[in-house]
Amino acid sequence: MFWTALLAAILILTLAAGAGAQPLDIADFGATPDDGEDDTAAFLEALEEVSRSGGGGVKLHPGRYDLTAGANPESPRLLFPIADLEGFVIDGGGAELMIHGPNSLFHFSRCSDVTLRDFSIDQARAPFSQGMVIAAEATSFDVRVDEEFPVSGGEGIGAFMNYDPETRLPATGGLDIYHSVTETELIADQTLRIHLNREIAVPVGDMVVLRHWVYGHNAIVFDRCTNVLVEDVTVYATPGMALIGMVCEDVTLNRFDVIPTPGTGRIMSATADATHFGGCKGTVTLTDCTFEGMGDDGANVKSGLYLTVLEQVDERTILGQHNLQLTDLPDPGDTMELIHRDTLITFDSAVVAAASMEEGEGNIHRVEFEEPLPEGLGEGDLLGNATRTPRLRMTGCTVRRNRARGVLCQTRDAIIEDCTFERCTSAGVLVMTEAIHFFESIGTRDVTVRNCRFIECNYGAASGEGAIQAFAWLGDWEYPPQPGVHRNVTFEGNLISGTEQAGIFASGVDGLVIRGNTIEDACRNPLSEIGRAAIHVMSSEDVVIEDNEVDPAAQGEGCEWPVQVVDE
Repeated sequence: MFWTALLAAILILTLAAGAGAQPLDIADFGATPDDGEDDTAAFLEALEEVSRSGGGGVKLHPGRYDLTAGANPESPRLLFPIADLEGFVIDGGGAELMIHGPNSLFHFSRCSDVTLRDFSIDQARAPFSQGMVIAAEATSFDVRVDEEFPVSGGEGIGAFMNYDPETRLPATGGLDIYHSVTETELIADQTLRIHLNREIAVPVGDMVVLRHWVYGHNAIVFDRCTNVLVEDVTVYATPGMALIGMVCEDVTLNRFDVIPTPGTGRIMSATADATHFGGCKGTVTLTDCTFEGMGDDGANVKSGLYLTVLEQVDERTILGQHNLQLTDLPDPGDTMELIHRDTLITFDSAVVAAASMEEGEGNIHRVEFEEPLPEGLGEGDLLGNATRTPRLRMTGCTVRRNRARGVLCQTRDAIIEDCTFERCTSAGVLVMTEAIHFFESIGTRDVTVRNCRFIECNYGAASGEGAIQAFAWLGDWEYPPQPGVHRNVTFEGNLISGTEQAGIFASGVDGLVIRGNTIEDACRNPLSEIGRAAIHVMSSEDVVIEDNEVDPAAQGEGCEWPVQVVDE
């Protein structure tokens, strides 16, 4: 007992010492800003020293540090893996981390009390190219690429979009093309011929952005970390997502910006999402952040991924699989909601006793529950993790000039307020869940979007039914046939100015309040009956629509109803 107590005391003191340790000065490891030398080895040495002490951090200095992709011999796709630390700080001091080549930068695993502050991240060569379309055929087109983006032919292209050359915004109703480029060929100086695997009409005279990477090299990742603070950090470019939080607890971003590099001609910043949170707990807080020019969403906050029931092995055990065969194992003690796929409405719940992955292909999940499963669960039904539903508090943020959505809210107890969504090609805020492709969960509860501005949203690539939406996609892109997918959703005091479809769209909501919103210039180019109403509500109950300013004369030419409420 004595030795056990002594060892425990030593462990506690060691952890406390690590948590309170002062950050190491990167200069002591040979890294000097603005000298043009590769600083990767110095960073690795400093982080290794921090790891040996169990905590502390690294202090940087103003100026540019050059980091080389693939320079970590233990991790060719990731420069700095950091694991199992308590009380880790990067005090940037205004430093710029310049990455040469496609690589992920920081990946924190199982760390607690992590603080990142006051630095920026950029790519020396942007992970995309942009230029003018000068010729086009049925299955190819030629691009004169801007000098800022040197090309030699043979570059891969995962996705491309066309942009208005005057506004440098994604073209209205424009192209949003993935997985279609077979090869690139240099046909003249800085001129690429893009070969396609199908016929695509690419407009001559438009700008295009060619994303060489879409996903795969993220700037900052937190995996099963707790008490994370990121403040005054900017990501100018990354070949993937700027920040990911997976199965974390309490993540706070203050003034975390993702924007194109100032002083350049770059249109894009991150080639995918600015921020992406999956399976977290506690609170995800975003305050005074700016997300601009991404290739995907500003923020996606979800409970995780739906697992489809493949087989009920016994009264307590199922085999399940994600639609794209991704992995999302619940933890023991997590509550899984049982959901009928044809409605996406929860009909029961069960607590996880154990979960593991089956051997073999297909990423099959084996989930064992504490009690016998209820009757009514069948093959094809879904499991959604109701424990990993973090509170969302998003205040004073701006999302603008990006492809796709401002925010995907797929969690519970969420407040999005005093934010601006400007020229997002899709909706500004989607309160949603879906069982059509990504199978992202879960049906939301207690979501409020208030006092936000939606300016010229939902006009192009990945567009939706409204500038603000609460809805779900079932099989075959169908909307919910009955209320209850989402519960207690409030849209209040928002300004919606300029949108091709509806201003507000809701479907499958039980407890919906639409109050005090101002909608103008909506329904300019409706693609369906939904887009012909400034406010369109369907398959919902306990609905309150009051005190909204929706002047029919102030809407687009496609507007037929200020408000339309239908049963289905």
